[in-house]
Amino acid sequence: MTHTFFNHNSNYQVEEQFDRDQFIVEIAFAPDDTQLDLLFDTDADYYPELIENLESGFWQHMICRIQAKYDGKVMGEAYLGSIVAEDGATWSAESPDQLNDMVDNAVDEARNEAVRMLEILKADFLN
Repeated sequence: MTHTFFNHNSNYQVEEQFDRDQFIVEIAFAPDDTQLDLLFDTDADYYPELIENLESGFWQHMICRIQAKYDGKVMGEAYLGSIVAEDGATWSAESPDQLNDMVDNAVDEARNEAVRMLEILKADFLN
C-alpha cells in the first residue's frame, strides 16, 4: 500500500519517459519532506555528513515515482522514498537495479489492471 503523502504530492518532476510494452513509463522525483531523524539513525557516523550535504544543497532528499500509463491513465505505479543523491538522474544512474525493479513492478501492476479491466468490460458489454 502506497503512503498517502506519496500519492498526493504534487511536486513531482518527470525526469524520464519511455515506452515499455504497451505502456508509457514515467520516472519522476519530488522532494521528500519527511523528518530526517525519523528515517535515519542520528547517532550513526554518516549522519553529520548527511545533514551537511543536504543543508548545503549538494544532496537532495527525494521520492521516486514510477508510473506506467496507458492512453494517459495511470495503470500501475511504484514509489520509493528517502532517496539521497545529488539529483534524480544521478540516483537513477547509480541505482539501475533498484530503478529497473520499480519499473518492472509498475508495468506488472499496469498489465494486471488492464486484464482486470478487460474482464469487467467483457462482462458488462458482451454478455
